Amino acid sequence: MRRGRTQVLWRYMPGALFRYNESGGWSETSSVGLKDTRPLSGSLKSALTAALHRWKAIGVTGYPDPDLQGHKYIVGEPLHVMYDAWPLVFLCRNCGRVQYYRDIEALRNSNDRLGCPTCKGRDQLRQIPYGYICECGRKDTLFVPRCPRDKTHSIALVNKRSFQESYWICQVCRTPLRRGSREGLGYRRCDCAPKKGMRGVPLEDSRAFYSQTIALVDIDSPSLERWYSNPHFSDLLLEAAIGGEAYKPSDLISLANWKPSGDGLSPELKATLDAMIESGIDQAQAEAIIRQGSKAGGANPWVRYTQSANAIKDLSPSRNWAQVRRTVEYVFVRDEPSIAALPLVKLAEEAESAGDLESASRLRADKQLANQMGFASLAIVRSLPILLAGYGFTRYFGTPRDGSDEAGSTATTVSLRPFPPDNGKIPIYAVRNNTEGLLYELDPWRLSAFVETNSDIQVPLAACATDSTIRAWLLGISPGNVTEGESHLRLESWEMEGGKTVELGGALVFGVVHTVAHVLRASAHRHVGIDADSLAEYLFPAHGSGLIYVSSHVEFTLGGIDSVFRSNLRQWLGSALDHAGRCSLDPVCTHAGGACLACLYPKFGCPHFNRTVSRAFLYGGEVRGYDRRLEGYWTPSVQKRAEELRTRA
Repeated sequence: MRRGRTQVLWRYMPGALFRYNESGGWSETSSVGLKDTRPLSGSLKSALTAALHRWKAIGVTGYPDPDLQGHKYIVGEPLHVMYDAWPLVFLCRNCGRVQYYRDIEALRNSNDRLGCPTCKGRDQLRQIPYGYICECGRKDTLFVPRCPRDKTHSIALVNKRSFQESYWICQVCRTPLRRGSREGLGYRRCDCAPKKGMRGVPLEDSRAFYSQTIALVDIDSPSLERWYSNPHFSDLLLEAAIGGEAYKPSDLISLANWKPSGDGLSPELKATLDAMIESGIDQAQAEAIIRQGSKAGGANPWVRYTQSANAIKDLSPSRNWAQVRRTVEYVFVRDEPSIAALPLVKLAEEAESAGDLESASRLRADKQLANQMGFASLAIVRSLPILLAGYGFTRYFGTPRDGSDEAGSTATTVSLRPFPPDNGKIPIYAVRNNTEGLLYELDPWRLSAFVETNSDIQVPLAACATDSTIRAWLLGISPGNVTEGESHLRLESWEMEGGKTVELGGALVFGVVHTVAHVLRASAHRHVGIDADSLAEYLFPAHGSGLIYVSSHVEFTLGGIDSVFRSNLRQWLGSALDHAGRCSLDPVCTHAGGACLACLYPKFGCPHFNRTVSRAFLYGGEVRGYDRRLEGYWTPSVQKRAEELRTRA
């Protein structure tokens, strides 16, 4: 078989169960080869450390600490997949007799042609597509019982397409071999806990294997290395993130290469000098004018960024923004030319300048609807570099949680399992792809009004001076969103053990940003032509922003998001409004927290495991982890309060 690298990360990692060529025998991946290997380092190391802490997987019997024992990991691209036939329990298609083999060698030595010993038919045996799994990560084959009257009787399977409804039957006695009608194909004990039973599932059930991955915006490049050695990079990032007047997107390139020279002129002043000379002004006279201007305004172009950062230090605590990965990613995705982000406003301007007045009018109407929904800006990202890394797998549950068993059983914790070692090191399988996405940014005034309406946090008068000051204030009330990229109303046990507390302002902001991402994803398939599970999200909650992108396991996207953004955005946004307002399981869903598998919980692509997401963040209502009724981000009361805050400016 030939498969794409990212498809391997999702479906063919070690421990995965799959069908050969989608229609052949069932197999289990035993190992995946690596190429272009390198040590674990940089942002991938930081992201892996955070993920392992979330799973509580660092320990003697789990993963080594990436920060302290990074040498025990190796990173590389998938090269080839090795797999074995599994399970080795077979059913004769002709007579129905069941055959079991201890291992592949026993099958090869005694029945390499898969013949049935009862009906003598050749190539009649087919694998029984059921197995046992446990949330601790173990799996096992079916146990074929013997007839209690005569152990030599042949056993057959009555397959009802369900583990619980299917059962064994003695072909001679015609007696079902089960103790109860719901026992199904039997019971298997697991060693992870006393009296713990494994779960019987069809092998095609997605719960049999969950590949756990990390997604990063891959902006690590030689050009970025020059920034990290610049002590002023932090000030530029802050000004860029809050949209300050001192920031110019062109500075991302020009100032990275600028160093004080003999003439002391910044790139902007040099360009002005050249333009003056080309226009006919005498060179000496032009240089004199530029010198005078540089002395008055300061020849060092970094001065304005430092001054701007000092002006808002009371609203947003000072920090080294160059070390805040999400902030660097946010600025570069939005403004780096190679990533090719095209804002909706600019697209309308291009249509008008090209004489396409009909498209320009439609795009402006799209922008008006986006503003009514609380979007400050929307942009299509045409070349988004995403790094996807697989670091382990789970079974039965795809998110960190406590397993809940049937009555009488002992609950066990879901375990994250590492992949088999490669030359004594734990492999991290990583691939890089360029894809397309939608970058959205929420209105900072309405976000501030939402926080103020739903908490005791008051927006200070100083924060209402400009758009940039209100953004700076939002950064200040959500340190968790800045440092960790998320903040929640309900904390997990590992978070409380680490001394973390609920940051109400940050959690409210995160809830809105996160819910908007899920609503856009859930409503995209009607217009983008890509299923919601084939889309993923990447959030910048500290900046009230997020990305919806085509996840890299989709091999060919046909430019779906780009096409909708240009020609059908209004319908997508309208569907999002409609989707967030109802759920097929209402009123149960609304009363239970406003989010479920029928409306806002996708199977894949949520790096935050569907935490702090609810339709109540948008339309109002009850939400888990908060004892007050929320006034939603889209409700008139929040919109009215946002306008009141704007008038202070």
